[in-house]
Amino acid sequence: MDFRKIKWLQETPLMKLRKQDSLKHFIYVVLTRRILLVTLLFSLALSAIVHISVNNSLYEHVFITAHDRFETLRARTNEYRENDGVSLQQAVDLAINALSAIQYDKSIGNFVHYQINSLSEGILVDRYDNDYPYIDKVKQHIADTQFQFSEDTGTLHEIIKFDDRSYVHLIMPLYNKTGDLIGHLRAMFALTQATMDRLKNEVYATIFYAVLIVILTTAILYPVIIHLTRRLVAFSIDLLDSNIETLQVLGNAIAKRDSDTNSHNYRVTIIATRLAEKINLPDQQIESLIKGAFLHDVGKIGISDNILLKPGKLTESEFTLMKTHVEKGLEIIKRSKWLTDAKDVVGGHHEKYDGSGYPHNLKSNQIPINARIFAISDVFDALTSKRPYKKAFTFEETMKIIIEKSGSHFDPELIKHFTLIAAELYQELSDKNDEALRKILNDIIQEYFSTGIDSLSY
Repeated sequence: MDFRKIKWLQETPLMKLRKQDSLKHFIYVVLTRRILLVTLLFSLALSAIVHISVNNSLYEHVFITAHDRFETLRARTNEYRENDGVSLQQAVDLAINALSAIQYDKSIGNFVHYQINSLSEGILVDRYDNDYPYIDKVKQHIADTQFQFSEDTGTLHEIIKFDDRSYVHLIMPLYNKTGDLIGHLRAMFALTQATMDRLKNEVYATIFYAVLIVILTTAILYPVIIHLTRRLVAFSIDLLDSNIETLQVLGNAIAKRDSDTNSHNYRVTIIATRLAEKINLPDQQIESLIKGAFLHDVGKIGISDNILLKPGKLTESEFTLMKTHVEKGLEIIKRSKWLTDAKDVVGGHHEKYDGSGYPHNLKSNQIPINARIFAISDVFDALTSKRPYKKAFTFEETMKIIIEKSGSHFDPELIKHFTLIAAELYQELSDKNDEALRKILNDIIQEYFSTGIDSLSY
């Protein structure tokens, strides 16, 4: 196995997941994205409302303008028709000429085309404003969009665009004095560029103010959220510290019951961590390794004293019962969500690389990497430590045994890396008392169980 690849292999499911689930990620990434999304949606919705509102206002203004001019046109037409010998078409022409002489507000736009359609006679009047610079385009559009009028044709007003210009297309029914429908007025109202610019500016200004309001609101609320989050961090740090303290106390209690020492727990955890760092194991997995190192023998709580404390060699039946401490340990830690990730060490620290271990006879890479790491550190410390029933082996004697068991008990690739740091570890730890070892371990815990917002999940 190429351990240079381990960090890449493990970072995808573990480290990436941890970052995505952290409270810091939620506050600074997820929450920010949501605020930006709300800002965008709010701006788009408000812009659409304003755009529709402005358009409706413009429609209404244009429609009122057209209606007023139409009423004037109709009144003038009726006035001219009272003269003898004047036809409807002549009366309309005279009315339009009179209407053209009236000075209307042209800031919004101006009618550039009139068309009077009689239900009985067809088109009576088709008048264009030839002074309008784009009148040829208007004529082309009218020619290309012939409209079939009928008694069902009602009022129509819509904004259309062609040739980069905007127009209001109007169709209005015409009635005689008795209220009967006699035809329709079709007109094209050309909007001025100033009107279109004002429309755009109003939309842009509304978007700007909408975004500004959201940003200002966020600027006010965000510090409050951060303050509350920091308080949550403080409470969570206290809880994390309590969990770690409980982990240490429980591990030491197990060691005491097994006639072991606190120092053993400290050393094996330190050694395992250093080896994990040597192969660039991800931080999240090292955290799990530390938990597992402290609790590797937690299942021995369920083993009777006459077996656990027996000074001599265990019988076959006694050893069978002793081996159940692995399953008992797994049963204990699965009750705690925070300790669940220690299962690799608790459940696999007695497995051997060649498959001769227990409880499941796992071999090679079937054994979790944390269990393979811990197996080396556990045996190394056991051999180099003095016990009531044995003397401490020298470093050279210990390494000879460790290397001999490479490929059978231990992962040979891990042994290659361990041999590079073993001497330094031996010099660092062999003469340290409990207090000195505890200080080294506390520094490790401080590093991996970060006391900050990154360590919290939402």
